[in-house]
Amino acid sequence: MRRISKLLVVSLLVSALYAPVGNAQRGPVQLDLPTIAAYEASLSVLVAEAAGHFRGEGVEIGRLIFTGGTSIRSLLIGGRVPFGVLGTEHLPLARLAGAPLKGVVATYDLPNIALMVRSALRGEVRSVADLKGRTIGISAPGSYSWSMTITYLKKAGLDPERDVRLLPLGTDAGVLYTALQTGRVDALAWSEPVMSRAEQEGVAFVLVNIFDRNVARRWMGTDRVLSNVLATTEGVIRTQPEVVAAMVRAVQKGLAYIRSHSSQEIVQLVSGNPKTAQLFQGVAPELAVKMVNRIRHGYGTGCLSRTGYEAELRRMMETGVIKQPVPFEEALEPRWAGVCAR
Repeated sequence: MRRISKLLVVSLLVSALYAPVGNAQRGPVQLDLPTIAAYEASLSVLVAEAAGHFRGEGVEIGRLIFTGGTSIRSLLIGGRVPFGVLGTEHLPLARLAGAPLKGVVATYDLPNIALMVRSALRGEVRSVADLKGRTIGISAPGSYSWSMTITYLKKAGLDPERDVRLLPLGTDAGVLYTALQTGRVDALAWSEPVMSRAEQEGVAFVLVNIFDRNVARRWMGTDRVLSNVLATTEGVIRTQPEVVAAMVRAVQKGLAYIRSHSSQEIVQLVSGNPKTAQLFQGVAPELAVKMVNRIRHGYGTGCLSRTGYEAELRRMMETGVIKQPVPFEEALEPRWAGVCAR
Protein backbone atom coordinates (compact mmCIF):
# COMPACT_ATOMS: atom_id res chain seq x y z
CA MET A 1 0.00 0.00 0.00
CA ARG A 2 2.81 2.37 0.98
CA ARG A 3 4.61 1.51 -2.29
CA ILE A 4 1.48 2.33 -4.31
CA SER A 5 1.16 5.67 -2.52
CA LYS A 6 4.78 6.54 -3.28
CA LEU A 7 4.30 5.66 -6.96
CA LEU A 8 1.16 7.80 -7.07
CA VAL A 9 3.00 10.78 -5.58
CA VAL A 10 5.89 10.40 -8.04
CA SER A 11 3.42 10.11 -10.92
CA LEU A 12 1.62 13.30 -9.87
CA LEU A 13 4.90 15.19 -9.52
CA VAL A 14 6.03 14.12 -12.99
CA SER A 15 2.65 15.08 -14.43
CA ALA A 16 2.86 18.47 -12.74
CA LEU A 17 6.30 19.10 -14.20
CA TYR A 18 5.14 18.43 -17.77
CA ALA A 19 1.60 19.82 -17.58
CA PRO A 20 1.07 22.99 -19.68
CA VAL A 21 0.26 26.05 -17.64
CA GLY A 22 -2.54 28.59 -18.17
CA ASN A 23 -3.30 29.39 -21.83
CA ALA A 24 -0.57 26.98 -22.92
CA GLN A 25 -3.01 24.14 -22.17
CA ARG A 26 -5.00 25.21 -25.20
CA GLY A 27 -3.97 25.45 -28.81
CA PRO A 28 -4.03 28.80 -30.60
CA VAL A 29 -7.33 30.61 -30.94
CA GLN A 30 -8.49 30.12 -34.53
CA LEU A 31 -10.52 32.76 -36.33
CA ASP A 32 -11.19 34.36 -39.71
CA LEU A 33 -10.44 38.06 -39.97
CA PRO A 34 -12.35 40.32 -42.40
CA THR A 35 -10.55 43.52 -43.34
CA ILE A 36 -11.02 46.41 -45.76
CA ALA A 37 -9.80 45.66 -49.30
CA ALA A 38 -7.56 48.75 -49.23
CA TYR A 39 -3.94 49.14 -48.19
CA GLU A 40 -4.36 51.94 -45.65
CA ALA A 41 -6.75 50.19 -43.28
CA SER A 42 -5.29 46.71 -43.68
CA LEU A 43 -1.52 46.97 -44.02
CA SER A 44 -0.81 46.61 -40.29
CA VAL A 45 -2.90 43.42 -40.22
CA LEU A 46 -1.16 42.05 -43.31
CA VAL A 47 2.25 42.76 -41.80
CA ALA A 48 1.24 41.21 -38.47
CA GLU A 49 0.13 38.04 -40.22
CA ALA A 50 3.11 37.80 -42.60
CA ALA A 51 5.60 38.42 -39.78
CA GLY A 52 3.96 35.78 -37.55
CA HIS A 53 2.81 38.22 -34.88
CA PHE A 54 -0.71 36.80 -34.62
CA ARG A 55 0.64 33.31 -34.23
CA GLY A 56 3.16 34.58 -31.71
CA GLU A 57 0.26 35.91 -29.64
CA GLY A 58 -1.59 32.59 -29.77
CA VAL A 59 -4.00 33.49 -32.58
CA GLU A 60 -4.24 31.50 -35.80
CA ILE A 61 -5.79 33.49 -38.64
CA GLY A 62 -7.66 31.08 -40.90
CA ARG A 63 -8.81 33.36 -43.71
CA LEU A 64 -8.19 37.01 -44.39
CA ILE A 65 -11.48 38.16 -45.90
CA PHE A 66 -11.00 41.26 -48.08
CA THR A 67 -14.28 43.13 -48.42
CA GLY A 68 -15.96 46.43 -47.53
CA GLY A 69 -16.74 47.99 -44.18
CA THR A 70 -20.50 47.62 -44.57
CA SER A 71 -20.14 43.86 -45.03
CA ILE A 72 -17.69 43.63 -42.12
CA ARG A 73 -20.09 45.52 -39.87
CA SER A 74 -22.81 42.99 -40.74
CA LEU A 75 -20.48 40.05 -40.05
CA LEU A 76 -19.63 41.45 -36.62
CA ILE A 77 -23.20 42.29 -35.69
CA GLY A 78 -24.37 38.85 -36.84
CA GLY A 79 -21.75 37.14 -34.68
CA ARG A 80 -20.18 35.39 -37.66
CA VAL A 81 -16.70 36.76 -36.85
CA PRO A 82 -15.31 38.06 -33.53
CA PHE A 83 -13.08 40.79 -35.02
CA GLY A 84 -12.89 42.95 -38.13
CA VAL A 85 -11.03 45.96 -39.50
CA LEU A 86 -13.34 48.72 -40.70
CA GLY A 87 -13.85 52.46 -40.89
CA THR A 88 -14.36 54.15 -37.52
CA GLU A 89 -17.61 55.61 -38.82
CA HIS A 90 -19.20 52.17 -38.60
CA LEU A 91 -18.96 52.27 -34.80
CA PRO A 92 -21.40 55.16 -34.21
CA LEU A 93 -23.59 53.88 -37.04
CA ALA A 94 -23.78 50.47 -35.35
CA ARG A 95 -24.23 51.90 -31.84
CA LEU A 96 -27.11 54.11 -32.95
CA ALA A 97 -28.75 51.02 -34.49
CA GLY A 98 -28.43 49.17 -31.18
CA ALA A 99 -25.43 47.00 -32.09
CA PRO A 100 -22.67 47.08 -29.41
CA LEU A 101 -19.54 47.31 -31.58
CA LYS A 102 -16.34 48.82 -30.18
CA GLY A 103 -12.97 49.72 -31.65
CA VAL A 104 -9.99 48.38 -29.68
CA VAL A 105 -6.91 49.49 -31.65
CA ALA A 106 -6.32 52.02 -34.44
CA THR A 107 -5.04 50.71 -37.77
CA TYR A 108 -4.83 54.06 -39.61
CA ASP A 109 -4.80 57.64 -38.34
CA LEU A 110 -5.44 59.77 -41.41
CA PRO A 111 -8.43 60.27 -43.73
CA ASN A 112 -7.87 57.92 -46.65
CA ILE A 113 -10.57 58.19 -49.29
CA ALA A 114 -9.28 60.20 -52.21
CA LEU A 115 -11.37 61.41 -55.15
CA MET A 116 -10.14 60.41 -58.62
CA VAL A 117 -11.51 61.59 -61.97
CA ARG A 118 -11.02 59.86 -65.31
CA SER A 119 -8.38 61.56 -67.42
CA ALA A 120 -10.70 62.43 -70.31
CA LEU A 121 -12.39 64.98 -68.04
CA ARG A 122 -9.21 66.77 -66.97
CA GLY A 123 -10.16 69.95 -68.83
CA GLU A 124 -13.75 69.95 -67.54
CA VAL A 125 -13.42 68.92 -63.90
CA ARG A 126 -11.15 71.20 -61.90
CA SER A 127 -13.03 71.11 -58.58
CA VAL A 128 -15.52 68.91 -56.77
CA ALA A 129 -18.29 71.33 -57.78
CA ASP A 130 -17.55 70.46 -61.42
CA LEU A 131 -18.76 66.90 -60.76
CA LYS A 132 -22.37 68.09 -60.93
CA GLY A 133 -24.34 65.79 -63.24
CA ARG A 134 -21.59 63.15 -63.16
CA THR A 135 -21.45 59.54 -61.93
CA ILE A 136 -19.25 58.82 -58.91
CA GLY A 137 -18.23 55.31 -57.95
CA ILE A 138 -18.34 54.20 -54.31
CA SER A 139 -18.00 50.79 -52.71
CA ALA A 140 -21.49 50.67 -51.15
CA PRO A 141 -24.10 52.90 -49.50
CA GLY A 142 -23.22 53.30 -45.83
CA SER A 143 -19.50 52.70 -46.46
CA TYR A 144 -16.56 54.96 -45.65
CA SER A 145 -16.16 55.79 -49.36
CA TRP A 146 -19.84 56.75 -49.45
CA SER A 147 -19.70 59.00 -46.38
CA MET A 148 -16.47 60.70 -47.51
CA THR A 149 -18.09 61.34 -50.90
CA ILE A 150 -21.04 62.93 -49.09
CA THR A 151 -18.54 65.12 -47.23
CA TYR A 152 -16.81 66.26 -50.43
CA LEU A 153 -20.07 66.94 -52.25
CA LYS A 154 -21.78 68.86 -49.46
CA LYS A 155 -18.72 70.97 -48.72
CA ALA A 156 -18.59 71.82 -52.43
CA GLY A 157 -22.23 72.92 -52.34
CA LEU A 158 -23.67 69.91 -54.15
CA ASP A 159 -26.67 67.79 -53.20
CA PRO A 160 -25.59 64.11 -53.18
CA GLU A 161 -29.12 62.96 -54.05
CA ARG A 162 -29.92 65.39 -56.83
CA ASP A 163 -26.70 66.71 -58.32
CA VAL A 164 -24.77 63.47 -58.91
CA ARG A 165 -25.32 59.74 -59.33
CA LEU A 166 -23.59 57.51 -56.79
CA LEU A 167 -22.85 54.08 -58.23
CA PRO A 168 -22.00 51.16 -55.86
CA LEU A 169 -19.14 49.08 -57.30
CA GLY A 170 -17.97 46.90 -54.43
CA THR A 171 -14.34 46.70 -53.32
CA ASP A 172 -12.59 44.61 -55.98
CA ALA A 173 -9.62 46.68 -57.15
CA GLY A 174 -9.91 45.39 -60.72
CA VAL A 175 -13.57 46.34 -60.96
CA LEU A 176 -12.91 49.81 -59.53
CA TYR A 177 -10.02 50.43 -61.91
CA THR A 178 -11.98 49.20 -64.93
CA ALA A 179 -14.95 51.40 -64.04
CA LEU A 180 -12.69 54.45 -64.38
CA GLN A 181 -10.90 53.09 -67.42
CA THR A 182 -14.09 52.39 -69.40
CA GLY A 183 -15.95 55.51 -68.35
CA ARG A 184 -18.57 53.61 -66.42
CA VAL A 185 -17.94 56.22 -63.73
CA ASP A 186 -16.60 59.75 -64.11
CA ALA A 187 -15.04 59.78 -60.66
CA LEU A 188 -14.16 57.27 -57.98
CA ALA A 189 -13.93 57.59 -54.20
CA TRP A 190 -11.24 55.12 -53.14
CA SER A 191 -7.56 54.83 -52.33
CA GLU A 192 -4.82 52.22 -52.78
CA PRO A 193 -4.28 49.94 -54.61
CA VAL A 194 -6.35 51.78 -57.27
CA MET A 195 -5.26 55.41 -56.94
CA SER A 196 -1.55 55.26 -57.79
CA ARG A 197 -2.07 52.69 -60.55
CA ALA A 198 -4.78 54.75 -62.26
CA GLU A 199 -2.63 57.86 -61.95
CA GLN A 200 0.55 56.19 -63.22
CA GLU A 201 -1.18 54.55 -66.19
CA GLY A 202 -2.97 57.75 -67.22
CA VAL A 203 -6.45 56.41 -66.52
CA ALA A 204 -7.33 59.06 -63.93
CA PHE A 205 -6.02 62.09 -62.08
CA VAL A 206 -6.42 62.73 -58.37
CA LEU A 207 -8.83 65.59 -57.74
CA VAL A 208 -8.73 65.42 -53.94
CA ASN A 209 -5.46 63.97 -52.66
CA ILE A 210 -6.54 63.53 -49.06
CA PHE A 211 -3.11 62.09 -48.19
CA ASP A 212 -1.67 65.60 -48.53
CA ARG A 213 -1.87 67.09 -45.04
CA ASN A 214 -2.86 70.54 -46.32
CA VAL A 215 -5.65 69.03 -48.41
CA ALA A 216 -6.84 66.99 -45.42
CA ARG A 217 -6.95 70.11 -43.24
CA ARG A 218 -9.01 71.90 -45.86
CA TRP A 219 -11.66 69.19 -46.13
CA MET A 220 -11.57 67.72 -42.61
CA GLY A 221 -10.40 70.63 -40.48
CA THR A 222 -7.49 68.45 -39.33
CA ASP A 223 -4.94 66.01 -40.73
CA ARG A 224 -5.30 63.60 -37.80
CA VAL A 225 -8.42 61.45 -37.95
CA LEU A 226 -9.12 58.09 -36.35
CA SER A 227 -10.19 56.60 -39.66
CA ASN A 228 -9.80 52.81 -39.23
CA VAL A 229 -9.87 50.42 -36.29
CA LEU A 230 -9.89 46.77 -35.36
CA ALA A 231 -13.37 46.31 -33.93
CA THR A 232 -15.17 43.65 -31.93
CA THR A 233 -18.32 43.36 -29.84
CA GLU A 234 -18.93 44.05 -26.18
CA GLY A 235 -19.70 40.35 -25.75
CA VAL A 236 -16.23 39.34 -26.96
CA ILE A 237 -14.61 42.01 -24.77
CA ARG A 238 -16.52 40.70 -21.77
CA THR A 239 -15.99 36.96 -22.31
CA GLN A 240 -12.61 36.82 -24.11
CA PRO A 241 -10.51 39.77 -22.91
CA GLU A 242 -7.28 37.78 -23.28
CA VAL A 243 -8.02 37.20 -26.98
CA VAL A 244 -8.75 40.91 -27.49
CA ALA A 245 -5.45 41.74 -25.78
CA ALA A 246 -3.60 39.29 -28.05
CA MET A 247 -5.17 40.78 -31.20
CA VAL A 248 -4.27 44.32 -30.09
CA ARG A 249 -0.66 43.35 -29.36
CA ALA A 250 -0.29 41.66 -32.76
CA VAL A 251 -1.64 44.72 -34.62
CA GLN A 252 0.64 47.02 -32.60
CA LYS A 253 3.62 44.87 -33.60
CA GLY A 254 2.54 45.18 -37.22
CA LEU A 255 2.35 48.96 -36.87
CA ALA A 256 5.80 49.05 -35.25
CA TYR A 257 7.21 47.07 -38.18
CA ILE A 258 5.73 49.55 -40.68
CA ARG A 259 7.26 52.50 -38.83
CA SER A 260 10.70 50.90 -38.50
CA HIS A 261 11.16 49.30 -41.95
CA SER A 262 11.42 50.63 -45.48
CA SER A 263 8.50 50.46 -47.88
CA GLN A 264 10.46 47.96 -49.97
CA GLU A 265 10.92 45.67 -46.94
CA ILE A 266 7.21 45.92 -46.13
CA VAL A 267 6.18 45.00 -49.67
CA GLN A 268 8.63 42.08 -49.75
CA LEU A 269 7.30 40.75 -46.45
CA VAL A 270 3.62 40.95 -47.38
CA SER A 271 4.12 39.75 -50.96
CA GLY A 272 6.08 36.74 -49.76
CA ASN A 273 3.17 35.30 -47.79
CA PRO A 274 0.45 33.58 -49.88
CA LYS A 275 -2.31 34.68 -47.52
CA THR A 276 -1.37 38.36 -47.29
CA ALA A 277 -0.16 38.67 -50.90
CA GLN A 278 -3.77 38.55 -52.15
CA LEU A 279 -4.22 42.30 -51.81
CA PHE A 280 -1.00 42.93 -53.76
CA GLN A 281 -1.90 40.56 -56.59
CA GLY A 282 -1.35 42.12 -60.01
CA VAL A 283 0.52 45.11 -58.61
CA ALA A 284 4.14 45.47 -59.75
CA PRO A 285 6.56 45.55 -56.79
CA GLU A 286 7.89 49.03 -57.65
CA LEU A 287 4.34 50.40 -57.84
CA ALA A 288 3.44 48.71 -54.54
CA VAL A 289 6.45 50.42 -52.94
CA LYS A 290 5.24 53.75 -54.32
CA MET A 291 1.79 53.12 -52.82
CA VAL A 292 3.20 52.30 -49.38
CA ASN A 293 5.41 55.40 -49.51
CA ARG A 294 2.33 57.48 -50.21
CA ILE A 295 0.33 56.22 -47.24
CA ARG A 296 2.89 55.24 -44.60
CA HIS A 297 2.78 58.51 -42.63
CA GLY A 298 -0.70 57.53 -41.40
CA TYR A 299 0.46 54.65 -39.20
CA GLY A 300 0.81 55.29 -35.47
CA THR A 301 1.16 53.10 -32.42
CA GLY A 302 -2.42 51.84 -32.40
CA CYS A 303 -3.52 54.15 -29.60
CA LEU A 304 -7.06 55.50 -29.88
CA SER A 305 -7.21 59.25 -30.45
CA ARG A 306 -10.03 61.11 -28.74
CA THR A 307 -9.53 64.19 -30.93
CA GLY A 308 -9.25 61.98 -34.02
CA TYR A 309 -12.51 60.24 -33.19
CA GLU A 310 -14.25 63.53 -32.45
CA ALA A 311 -13.08 64.93 -35.80
CA GLU A 312 -14.61 61.95 -37.58
CA LEU A 313 -17.80 62.24 -35.52
CA ARG A 314 -18.04 65.96 -36.29
CA ARG A 315 -17.69 65.27 -40.02
CA MET A 316 -20.50 62.70 -39.88
CA MET A 317 -22.76 65.08 -37.95
CA GLU A 318 -22.10 68.02 -40.26
CA THR A 319 -22.88 66.05 -43.39
CA GLY A 320 -25.93 64.30 -41.90
CA VAL A 321 -24.48 60.78 -42.03
CA ILE A 322 -25.55 60.41 -38.40
CA LYS A 323 -28.12 62.48 -36.50
CA GLN A 324 -26.73 62.30 -32.97
CA PRO A 325 -23.26 61.91 -31.47
CA VAL A 326 -21.90 58.74 -29.89
CA PRO A 327 -19.34 59.42 -27.13
CA PHE A 328 -15.74 58.19 -27.37
CA GLU A 329 -16.25 55.92 -24.34
CA GLU A 330 -19.24 54.24 -25.96
CA ALA A 331 -17.63 53.60 -29.35
CA LEU A 332 -14.10 52.70 -28.26
CA GLU A 333 -12.40 50.53 -25.63
CA PRO A 334 -8.84 51.81 -24.98
CA ARG A 335 -8.05 49.29 -22.22
CA TRP A 336 -5.31 47.64 -24.28
CA ALA A 337 -4.16 50.16 -26.90
CA GLY A 338 -4.44 53.24 -24.69
CA VAL A 339 -5.64 56.76 -25.45
CA CYS A 340 -3.38 58.90 -27.63
CA ALA A 341 -1.90 62.09 -26.23
CA ARG A 342 -3.68 63.98 -29.03
